[in-house]
Amino acid sequence: MTETELSVSTVKTESRAGLQTLRKWAVKLALFFAIAAPLNFMLAGIGAKLGLWNWQFGLGTLTRQVGPLLLIGALVTGVIAFFIAILVKPRKGIVIALAAILIGIAGFGRLMAVQNTVANLPFIHDVTTDTEDPPMFGAVIMAERNETEGVNTVDYAGKTAPATMADGTRGEKLVSALQTQAYPEIRTLVLSDSEEVVFGRAEQLAKDMGWAIKEADLESGRIDATDTTFWYGFKDDVTIRLRPAAGGGTRVDVRSVSRVGGSDLGANAKRVGEFLDALAR
Repeated sequence: MTETELSVSTVKTESRAGLQTLRKWAVKLALFFAIAAPLNFMLAGIGAKLGLWNWQFGLGTLTRQVGPLLLIGALVTGVIAFFIAILVKPRKGIVIALAAILIGIAGFGRLMAVQNTVANLPFIHDVTTDTEDPPMFGAVIMAERNETEGVNTVDYAGKTAPATMADGTRGEKLVSALQTQAYPEIRTLVLSDSEEVVFGRAEQLAKDMGWAIKEADLESGRIDATDTTFWYGFKDDVTIRLRPAAGGGTRVDVRSVSRVGGSDLGANAKRVGEFLDALAR
């Protein structure tokens, strides 16, 4: 081998070694972001629920600010690692690179789905079957709500929320109007059974749905409970009111209100609807 050939061979070897080193670090970075991105979202919710930090930090900082940056990191490093792994022999790290890319795509898909939900649902966190005379909570839940920082009010008359007006501008609309438009199925349930029978069924159903019963007063026909979400530990308070129906039987009204936050992403309406459907069976 001539000196020139030896020099070319050395350059090729060094170049290949450099590319292999670059691939190694690209794959490592892709693996880091592939793990860090979903882990960040999980810790954001679980940490807030366990009280390691408040929900504003978990949802606002970790989920909405740090989360997208980690997803971008997964996508970028995944793409770079994938192409280097394809071009450089031996071809290693392809699976890790693809995993990072898929995690980035799935993560952004989920974030976009949530944003789409927020855009298509009313910005409310208070849902009731009776918008003219909504059920009110008892002393126990009100005491807990009063101890919650930044708690949402349970005053209903004249309550408004941000909304898009008829001319396309942003303004305020009555929560009752926004709810009726978005969730027309949320309405008073009338059952033929006596109040005592319905009360027992309603209390047991609330327990079966995982709600923590705070008060159950048959005399006043009221059941108060709290439902805590798995992620972030958000607490939504629920009150069930039973009254005699005009034509006989029992009139059932339910109200579900989030303690904190603006939009509930439809959670309260879903909770009330599922409860009423189950009770009507």
